[in-house]
Formats: sequence, structure tokens, C-alpha cells
Amino acid sequence: MLQPNPRLAYPPSGASELLSPTELFFHAVAIVRRHWLICVAVPVLAMVLAVIYLIMTPPQFTATATMAIDMRKSSSLLPGSTSTTETPIDNPTVESQVEILKSENISLPVIRDLKLVDNPAFTASSGLGALIGSLRSLVLPSQPYTEFERTRAAVEQFERRLSIKRKGVTFVFEISFTSPDRDQAAQIANAVAEAYVVDQLEAKYNATKRAGLWLQDRLKELGKQASDAERAVVEFKSRNNIVDTGGRLMNEQQVAELNSQLAVARANESEARAKLTRIQDVMRQDLPDANVTDALHNDVIIRLRNQYTDLSKRESDLVLRTGPNHQSVINVRNDKADIRKSIREELRRIAAGYQSDYQIAKARLGSIQTSLADVVSQSQVTNQAQVELKELDSAAQSYRTLYDSFLQRYMESVQQQSFPLTEARVVTQATPPLKKSEPKFVLTMFSAMAGGSLLGFAAAWMRDRTDKTLRAGHDVEALLNVSCVSSVPMLKSPPGFVGKEVARKQLSEVLLHPASRYAEAIRAIKMAIDFFPSTYRSQSIGVVSAMPGEGKSTIAANLATLAANTGSRTVLVDADLRNPTLTGKLAPHQRVGLSDVLAGRPLAAALVHIDELRCDFLPAVRADIALGTNEFTSAAAMRALKAMLDELKAHYDYVILDLPPLIPVIDARAAADVIDAFVMVVEWGKTSANSVQLALQASSRIQDKTVGVALNKVDTTVARRYYDHEYPSAASAYYSG
Repeated sequence: MLQPNPRLAYPPSGASELLSPTELFFHAVAIVRRHWLICVAVPVLAMVLAVIYLIMTPPQFTATATMAIDMRKSSSLLPGSTSTTETPIDNPTVESQVEILKSENISLPVIRDLKLVDNPAFTASSGLGALIGSLRSLVLPSQPYTEFERTRAAVEQFERRLSIKRKGVTFVFEISFTSPDRDQAAQIANAVAEAYVVDQLEAKYNATKRAGLWLQDRLKELGKQASDAERAVVEFKSRNNIVDTGGRLMNEQQVAELNSQLAVARANESEARAKLTRIQDVMRQDLPDANVTDALHNDVIIRLRNQYTDLSKRESDLVLRTGPNHQSVINVRNDKADIRKSIREELRRIAAGYQSDYQIAKARLGSIQTSLADVVSQSQVTNQAQVELKELDSAAQSYRTLYDSFLQRYMESVQQQSFPLTEARVVTQATPPLKKSEPKFVLTMFSAMAGGSLLGFAAAWMRDRTDKTLRAGHDVEALLNVSCVSSVPMLKSPPGFVGKEVARKQLSEVLLHPASRYAEAIRAIKMAIDFFPSTYRSQSIGVVSAMPGEGKSTIAANLATLAANTGSRTVLVDADLRNPTLTGKLAPHQRVGLSDVLAGRPLAAALVHIDELRCDFLPAVRADIALGTNEFTSAAAMRALKAMLDELKAHYDYVILDLPPLIPVIDARAAADVIDAFVMVVEWGKTSANSVQLALQASSRIQDKTVGVALNKVDTTVARRYYDHEYPSAASAYYSG
């Protein structure tokens, strides 16, 4: 009997525990063991396809050109320009250049220049593609391609063979092209690099040209706007009498000048008034020697003062000699009086001049103040207009500045049109490769083997997971909630027997080979029946299956044979009135059977002793004399069946009934109340768990009385992949061992 190995079978479907890596490994090994044919066939097929691919694929050569694209610095080489503009760069910017290199804007010019559309070596498919194309041409009629279709096919072929790869984090790119012609591969790789440089130059030229046209139109508009703004400034100044001299308004200049003149006039007026006041004080005090600025410089007054000083000295001398009242003294005093009078007259004349200067200074001060007031009044009006004038002037300057800036940009764009630049340059030219790049024998075979192994394992895993048939005891217990009492090996034809002889010999297998694994499996069924937990002894045992052809009749016969061989009184009943298999093998000529007993005939008239099985046998009636099967499920038939079973149990220790299958026939379910226990026979690896579940759920009485499930027709060769060990082979040499 086979024992399940929990390491090699999947856990119950209801299990939710996570498996350890070791358990996963053993489950993988179990899958490979169970489906080794798939796991081997798929890799072999993959390697065969790989060999076909290697044979049919011509050698391919890959040439590589290296190009540097540095967009961080755009150095201008235009005359008079020495500036260098730093431009930030990131990975998306660099990857954008890779996509540009792969674009049709690069591939189409190369295809046209090298006439690749008309090159059969370039457009022809290779390898599996050629095989698929040949098969398609056999199925579908070939039609001539248009020029557009040929071009599109060449572009697709070009894109498949072109490879652009950035070297690390640098700005260096490898342009690789694969072709059956090594010279063509190098030529196309170099042409792609050159086409990229030309494309960049044309892109800059077109962009500069479009910018120049736009700038030209914009300059016309800005020039008109600047002229209109400047004209508005001039007209506004004219309307408001605003004159600008040296960056200052005339009113402001006049105010500044009048302020200066006013300060001078005030100083002159104060000085004239001070001189006039002083001369008036001197004249009121009658001081002949009083100091007056103009008197100090007046020759007449100086001469008169000298004469007055001399007369004063003479008077002093005469007074000392002649006395104060002498005539000479009096004459001197009269002369002094005349001199003072002359001095006063001269001072009076100077005072009149001071008076005239004061009046003139005062009048000039008043005139300047009046003029200043008028100018200030006019400036206030001008200042109010200055606000609007500044706005107009600011607008005019802005338009003019913008115009000058656009004019400068326009001149630069015109110069760049005649002298475009590009940031790309070819670092290394592609040369014809010396070795082929494709197909790679070792890599192809290894990939085929690895991929085929993974695909084979995946197919095996899918088949294993989608296999709903019952193969292991724990699957039976988990899915059906019924114990698995035995795994019965498959019987093969013994040597020297054919046809019906083989089938008859298989009914007594336990006697022919008592030490075989088959016999051990039947013993396990009998032991489960003997220890079935029941309130009474299980004497009547119904052997059932979900579907026909699962081998229940053979197991029922061997179970009865085993029970009889142990010394127990045993009777085997063929209760399958629809398909009496045992009757056809053991008593094909018997005329009285189960149907007659149920109809009222004596039981003894129907029983037959089978020497090969060493037990009695109650056959079913032949099909041409069978009762209507609907009568078997009637109440009277059930009473008759119960009475018959009671009579059999009174004379026999075991009553083994071969019942019809549960799903297509209702007979077994109808007889469930009168039978003590049931053994469910399930064909190993054939019957699905859903079918057995449906059969058991159809009758709760059968489910409650089921001793267990016997997995029948176990292929011991295949079962090794589901079980860890088996009982050693015994005397039987014609079953798998």
C-alpha cells in the first residue's frame, strides 16, 4: 500500500499557513517529479527551436560609432562674440537626445541617402521572421508593395537594428547598427551620427530663421510704437511750454538764477541801508572825524581833515602864546568852522549817494522778488504737467530700449543663419566588425534551456494546480471530509490470459497474490470496515462510486474474497441492476437473481457459490428478464430489500453489495437506509473531487455511513511522484511495481 509523503504533495487547499523556503523547495521538487515529462519536453523543444533559429539565422554584425553630445556649453564662434552660456542639464534632457537619435527624422534621411529601400540584404527578414514570412506567403497570396509600404518596412527594420546607448552618466553615446553586411553596418552607424549632426544644424538654422522672421515683424511694430511715443513727448512739451536745457527744464533754471540774484540783491540792499544809516548817524552827531567807508577814500575830506588837524594844532599853540581870546585864535577858530562846514557838505553829498544806492538796491530787490514769484507760479503749472510728461517719456524710453534689444537679437540671428553651430561631434568612427554579434550560440542555447525550464516548470505547476482529481489521502480528507482508507494499485493483465479470463482472474487477485500491494490495500479496506464506529456491527457493506468505470465491482469482489478467506461467512451481492458487471463475469448463465428475490422468490434459489472467490454470490437478473428499475425504488421493493438483507445477515458475517454509481443512478441513494456502511471507490487521477463531493452531498445518509474512500487504479509508477515510499514488490509480476 502506498503512503503519502507530506513533503512531496501540495498541502490541503484550505491551508493558509505560509510555507518556509525548505517547504517551497520540496514542493517544487514534488511538482518536477510528478510532471517530469513536461519539465523535460518543454526545455528540449525550446532547445530544438533554438537550434532551428541558429541554423536559419544568418550571421549579424554590429558596428558602433561613438558620439559626444555636450549641451552644457553653447560657445558662440560668431565674430566679436566671446561669451559662453552655462546651461543646466538633467537626465531627461540627455534621454531626449537618445530618442531624437532613434527618431524617423534621423532614420529616413539615412535610408534615402544609402538607398536602403532597394537593398535586398537590408530589407530581407532572417531567422524565425523569415520562416514566418515564408509560411504566411504560402497561406496568403503575395501582393506587390507600394512605395510607402516599402519605406515603412525599411523604417521598421532600421529601428529594430539600431541601438542607442548612453555610456554611464557621461554625455557620450554609442550608436550601434546590426546588419548581415559588416561594411554596411559601419556605413549606416556613421551615417546615423552624421545625420544627427546635420539634423541639429538644420534645426538650429530653421529655428534661427523663424526667429529672425518673427523679430523682423516685431521690429517694425516696435519701431512704430517707439516713434509714436517719442512724438507724443515732443508734442506734449510744445503744448505745455516745457523746454529742456541740458537735462533741466527752463523754469527750473530760471528759478535757480532768480534765487541767486535775489540773494545778491538782498545783500546789496542791506549793505546800502547800513551805509545810509551810518552816514545819517555821523551827520546828526556832527563828528568831523567820523569814520565812513567812502569818507576814508574821499580826497576832499582827507584834505579838509588834514587842514582841520593843522588848524587845531595852530590853535593850541596860539592859545598857549596869546591866550584864548586873541584875534589870531579867533581867526583860526573861524577857519576851523569853515572846514567843518565843508566836511559836512561833502558828507551830505556822500549821504545823498548812499540814499540813491539804497533806493536802487531796494527797487532791484522788489523787481527780482516779483520775477521770482511769476516764475514759481509758472513752475507749479509745469510741475503738474511733468507727471504726465514722465509717463510719456518712460513709455518712449521703454519702447526704444525694447526696440534696440530686438534689433540686437535680430542682427545676431542673421549672423547665426550664416554660421550655425552644434554641440554634437563624432568621437570614434564606426569600422567594420571582425566578429559576428548575432546569433550567439552559447547565449542562445543557455537562454533556450533556462527559458524552457522555467516555462516547463510553469506549465507543470499550472497543470498540478488545475488538476482537480484525487491522488493523495490528505487531499481526500481535506476536500471530502472523509478519511482515505486505502490506495489500491492498478491491476494489469496477467501473462497468458486474455479477454474475459483476465477480468475473472482480477476478481480473485487477493487469493492469487496474497502478498501483493493490491492485497494489502484490500486488507486496509476490510480493517477500516471492521473498526468503523457504529452502534451495531457493520454486516452489510455497499461498495459505491461517483461515476461508472471506477472499478468498484472488482474491489467489491476482492473484498468479499478476502473476508471469506479469513474464515468469515461472506456473500457477494450484485446490486447493480442497470449494469450487472459481476453477474456477467461470475454467473452469466444464472436465470434467478436479485430481481427475483425482491419479487418474492426464495433466496436460496438465487444464491450461487463461486469457488474462485470462496464465497457465495447473489447475481443480478439478466437485462432481458429484469424488472422495471422504478420498482426497485418503490416502498415495497425497499421492504423486500430490507427483508432480504436481514435474512442474509442472519446467515453471513459479511454482506458485500456492488451498488450502482451515485451520480447517474438513484438506486444506491434509495437503499441507503437498509445498508449498514459504504465504501466509496474513486479512480485515482481520473475522478474529480467535485464529482465525489456531488455524489456524497446527494445523500446525507450515505455520507454519514461512509467508512472511507478507496483510491483505485493507482498507477504505482506515477504514484512514486506523489508518495515517499511503497511496500516492496511481492510475488505478483504483472502489476506495476
